[in-house]
Amino acid sequence: MIAYYSNKNEMYNTYDQNDLGFTYTKENTTFKVWAPSAQQVLLKLYTTGSFAEDGATVIGIKQMNFDQSTGVWSTTVDGDLDKTYYTYVIQTDKGTNETQDVYSKAVGINSARSMVVDLSKTNPEGWENDTHVLPEKPNDAIIWEVHVRDFSSSVNSGVSKANRGTFLAFTEDNTAIPFTQYPTCVNYLKKLGITHVQLNPVFDFGSVNETTCVDYNWGYDPVNYNVPEGSYSSDPYHGEVRIREFKEMIHALHKANIGVVMDVVYNHVYSTKDSPFEMTVPDYYFRMQNGRYLNSSGCGNVTASDKVMFRKFMIDSIKYWAEEYHIDGFRFDLMACHDIETMNLIREELDKIDKRILMYGEPWTANDGENGISGDDCCNKTNAKKLSDRIGMFNDDMRHGLKGGSDDDSKGFIQGSTHSAYNVIAGMMGASSVTFGNWANMPSQCVTYASAHDNLTLWDKILKSNWCSDYNTRDQLYISQNKISAALTIMSLGIPFMLAGEEFARTKKGDHNSYKSSDYINSIDWSRTVDYKELVTFYAGLIKIRKAFSPLRDCTTKAVDESYIVYNGSSITLNIKNDKDGEWQMLSLLVNNTDSPVYSEIRSKYNLPEKWYVLCDGKSASDKALGEYDITQPIPPRSAIIIVDKDSYDKIQNNINANFHTQPTYLNN
Repeated sequence: MIAYYSNKNEMYNTYDQNDLGFTYTKENTTFKVWAPSAQQVLLKLYTTGSFAEDGATVIGIKQMNFDQSTGVWSTTVDGDLDKTYYTYVIQTDKGTNETQDVYSKAVGINSARSMVVDLSKTNPEGWENDTHVLPEKPNDAIIWEVHVRDFSSSVNSGVSKANRGTFLAFTEDNTAIPFTQYPTCVNYLKKLGITHVQLNPVFDFGSVNETTCVDYNWGYDPVNYNVPEGSYSSDPYHGEVRIREFKEMIHALHKANIGVVMDVVYNHVYSTKDSPFEMTVPDYYFRMQNGRYLNSSGCGNVTASDKVMFRKFMIDSIKYWAEEYHIDGFRFDLMACHDIETMNLIREELDKIDKRILMYGEPWTANDGENGISGDDCCNKTNAKKLSDRIGMFNDDMRHGLKGGSDDDSKGFIQGSTHSAYNVIAGMMGASSVTFGNWANMPSQCVTYASAHDNLTLWDKILKSNWCSDYNTRDQLYISQNKISAALTIMSLGIPFMLAGEEFARTKKGDHNSYKSSDYINSIDWSRTVDYKELVTFYAGLIKIRKAFSPLRDCTTKAVDESYIVYNGSSITLNIKNDKDGEWQMLSLLVNNTDSPVYSEIRSKYNLPEKWYVLCDGKSASDKALGEYDITQPIPPRSAIIIVDKDSYDKIQNNINANFHTQPTYLNN
């Protein structure tokens, strides 16, 4: 049993059992709802999930019984209620509300009603053999962030028309750009070599009308946290369908040896007054001040993770997704809205399932002055050392160091700036270096990235900072800046993360906040994997190198302590030693962000091997030697070079052994 520690500000008795919501058997179903301020609670049963005016029939109303010691109302209904819809009618001193269940596991169209479901009937074929895809260490993960609809809504995704923009798109095998052999979707990801996809919110959200699915939204507006989103299913009217299809997606990705990270948004809800939380226990689940909802989320409310029953809800919800849906990791939106104690408790509960389940988040809020908890208690970078080593945080310092501001025309290191190099260097060391900055306990806490769904795509940012408006340009200057960014993020000691399409110059036509823009702006244009094949193969090569060299994936500070960086004002050189048998014994990353050749000072400062092989020459990257390298020569302009010592490379005779399967080339033809 979890210890949901009491808060001195709690106004109600709380409940610590794990049976809120419905408990189903074929013989009967028990309903429990925590509503301590209610004067009466009725259970209403319906034939469908639609609103009453759409033809739903009430088939039963039952008075629920109250346990004052726990604040829980409960009742049991005999018979098989599978696929029966229900609501609670809750009367408090603030009025009477009819609402879906806070602990809903299934809902009808547009979240109108909760639904009882026999979850065993929603399991796709082979689900009993489905297993988590988990990295041995957090740094083994290479994460690719994508929106479900963006992934396949384009005609050139190669996905069947019926499945475009849905969960089922991930289940289609061997997809390709029509009339070509160029892979798309999951077929493409297997060849690229990433280990995990991070899905933008896939729980039930409120901004897309599920009856039409015309509108677009990223989904950061939760309604029912424990239910898959209906607009991504083939049939949002029947609550069991979206569950089954969501599981089919997970199963397909797992069969492709790709883990799934859920983007979870527990920091706010879509509509405060219409939320089942507010309609069930008014003024409890949100942080308030003088009768006003606080707003550190920037969305009109902020939930109260520091209160016992919302803390319990978060923990129960995360466990539910991990156990029922086999989710492999969780990315927390605006994680600094949450308190440290809650996040550490979540980590403890995930550890009981499997310590390898990923957990990381954004270490900031949208409005610090409206958070409602002490700055010492929130999950930001300042407090990273109070968190478990396996709760990661996005490194926005490195992001800004790499490319400048996210939406303006400022420049970072990749565009030639010398003012941000130390943020880049600190990020390369997993934010764990005593010399360059160490807000993280160790590299496993540092998520290293250049772009995500927010703000301009990396490509659009590069073009804006170079005052270019041709989003289809193939100018080698801009491509080289993209490649340097890739080398610095993928070859750093933290957890590498990228926005889907970063590796093929994905553009949103300069739209820096496309959360409700059209499919034209947001859809992945798979033809760019061909147009920018040079970039794709470069990223794929870097991923192979990372997988082949274990110090890059060390989750401790060992590699940080034993590595060294030289920065001479115009180039960065990272040198990493290795003591693992069957691997290269020394690797160096040499980066020149200027327009002229630059000599690295690393040879003059350290006793390095005489002979090297080059794995990345600034144009191509591979885990196989591209040729010999003379370290006395300058680093070419605007390039990232990766070299390994020749002696150890020759000894292992090019037999890469890094506990990974070497990925195939981007294309076989």
